[in-house]
Amino acid sequence: MLFLKALGLLPFIAMALAGPSKFADTCQDIDGEGTTLRAQCQERENGQLKWSTLDLNRCIKNNKGNLKCGKNGNYSGSCINCTLRGTAEFSCQCRNSEDDHRHVATTLDLNKCISNDHGELRC
Repeated sequence: MLFLKALGLLPFIAMALAGPSKFADTCQDIDGEGTTLRAQCQERENGQLKWSTLDLNRCIKNNKGNLKCGKNGNYSGSCINCTLRGTAEFSCQCRNSEDDHRHVATTLDLNKCISNDHGELRC
């Protein structure tokens, strides 16, 4: 019986050992306005939700017309018409420095760049 109870704790132990999680797995009410991502994210200690915001310029860069993860990337300086689709698909039109600086369509899964760290959105 004790063994079965211990097995029930395995998901929580794995979550604690894994470090920061992909934010879309543990956050809800995810939306974006301008360069700000906002969500209610689960705290690991007690499982409660708390609001968190993050400026995506701190986490995303434009690399030759492609959105990429990058600390202090300041993507908004060369991207326009950015939208959040669903919970984590971020799409923009970004200048391609190798193609006469034309704007090209690009999409990034924010789960690759953003995590939920104990209820706080982080790069």
